[in-house]
Amino acid sequence: MRHLILLAALAMGPMPFDAVADETADARTYWAYEGGWFAKANDGSWYEMNEQTFRKLGKASYFKEIRRTKDYVELRDDGRKVIVRLSAESSEVHLFDKPGVRWEALYKGRWKAPAPLE
Repeated sequence: MRHLILLAALAMGPMPFDAVADETADARTYWAYEGGWFAKANDGSWYEMNEQTFRKLGKASYFKEIRRTKDYVELRDDGRKVIVRLSAESSEVHLFDKPGVRWEALYKGRWKAPAPLE
């Protein structure tokens, strides 16, 4: 009986959930540059850690992800009024409280798999 049900299901063709299985999740969660990195936290927020921000602030800088495309991930820090755009090989920054200022180069870096915790 089970064989008949299986054959009937196969004869009906692909089910709608088959397309979901073929899609890969966007795994961009860690972007590294010389001297620091941006990482996505478990709660969906992002943080940046580097020696300069840690020395000045004593903690990481935090961001909210506001846009994700195939080319970049965009992060916003309302406290510092900046938007950071992380791309495959570089990042840019935009100061959103200064009307005439466009995107400026920030760091050279790349997407990586985060190092495992020891």
